[in-house]
Amino acid sequence: MQSKALLAIAIGLSASSPLHAETISIDQLLQKVINHYPAIKTAYFEVAKARQDSLKIEGQLGWQLAAQTGYAKEVSLFGVPVEQISMGGSLRRKLESGDRVTLSANIANDDADSAFAGLPNPSTSSNLKLEYTMPLGKAAGNLDYTTAISSARAGVDIKTAEQKLLLEKMAGQVITLYLSALNTRQRIDNTQAAIKRTEKLSQFINDRLKLGIAEDKDQLQTDAQLQSQKAQLSLLQLAWTQQLISINRLSGNPWDHQLTLSFPELAINDSASVDKLLTVVKNNSPALTQIDSLISIADSQIKLQRQNTKSNLDLQFFIGNKTSEGEIQPNSSVSNSDTVAGINLAFSQALDQSADKAALYQAQLNRGLQLQNKKQLLENLHYDLASVLAETAALKHSISAYKNSQVAEKKMLLDAEQRYKSGRIDIDQLLQFENQLSATDLTLNIQKMELQQRLLRLSLLTGQIWKKIKLPAFDLKNDDSFIEEVL
Repeated sequence: MQSKALLAIAIGLSASSPLHAETISIDQLLQKVINHYPAIKTAYFEVAKARQDSLKIEGQLGWQLAAQTGYAKEVSLFGVPVEQISMGGSLRRKLESGDRVTLSANIANDDADSAFAGLPNPSTSSNLKLEYTMPLGKAAGNLDYTTAISSARAGVDIKTAEQKLLLEKMAGQVITLYLSALNTRQRIDNTQAAIKRTEKLSQFINDRLKLGIAEDKDQLQTDAQLQSQKAQLSLLQLAWTQQLISINRLSGNPWDHQLTLSFPELAINDSASVDKLLTVVKNNSPALTQIDSLISIADSQIKLQRQNTKSNLDLQFFIGNKTSEGEIQPNSSVSNSDTVAGINLAFSQALDQSADKAALYQAQLNRGLQLQNKKQLLENLHYDLASVLAETAALKHSISAYKNSQVAEKKMLLDAEQRYKSGRIDIDQLLQFENQLSATDLTLNIQKMELQQRLLRLSLLTGQIWKKIKLPAFDLKNDDSFIEEVL
């Protein structure tokens, strides 16, 4: 029942007036699919997310503010209870070089239950200090930061390449569907032309039967061929309807929207050399961009892991001021202010470096793996390009040969028709010439289609196919509507 329904729909769609059909080219169909395809916007989201990683890492170099305050009841060095109120704060920043700058200040007020001679009570002390730390060993050069930034940028390139791979995959599917539908349409036209010729022959035989100068078997053979052609036409119309529905679904049109597909007219560029085209293909390949980005990440990890095997050695300078003031009984006070400065050298070394060495070896293996993948991909790109060019050249010669064959087949059919009318050949010979011409016409059209398929494949490899396509642009930073779309 379902196949009968589809067949009825196919016949109905095929019978629709072509005046109401929209004429569309492969470029226009690609544009429609890109504008409608939801997964494309998802790929743009992934690129936008990846770009935020660099901003998050760059934010690590910003100033960091810290503050604290508190109250405590302690015991002094002399065993006397002391109430202490303290407050302090600091500003810290890590520079791109890996050096660290810290500005800190704190103030404290101590009030002991009893005072000792010569010591102020209550007393207030403050401390202001500027520290500058220079990593000389493991942390020198701030490789943690630079490798993270490099990896984040490579991550953006990877997501951008994934977006382009999605576009290429989608374009390949659209091209296959478009050419397949166009091939079906040409088969329909070819079959309809054959039916017209057979109907004309049937009418001629019928007229001769009335005059008694033709045999019944001639009419029977002609009618059998006509019915076979009509059955083939019905199947082709069903296939066309299914392909048309698929095209409408991809482009967002109503399922029964009528389309007329225009035949691609890409020209062969005989002047382009393989080496020149290969360079263009490499520059356009998103898969190659992905691998290069992964190699860049592996290089960064190797540098970082080599650095991690070194010792920690930090040189620290500081300068500041310390003050203290308070009351000394009876009726006297003290106030001191002194400048302080110093230099420190800190060293540490992990005794077991097996983990760092394993991580370094793993990063080196990962780089080697990506280099092998790149070698294989470059070889595949070279062979894909050479194959397309070789097949294009062969199809060009094949089309020329079939055109000559078509001319010869038409002459042979005309001659056979004249000989049949004069009674010099039988009907089965005439039908054979008719079938040969029909087969030659169809094969010629298929060869032309195959040539355009190779040229479109070449256009996809070189990126030329996107010259006439307007890729979408989303302002994800200022447009939050995409969040609402998924809620």
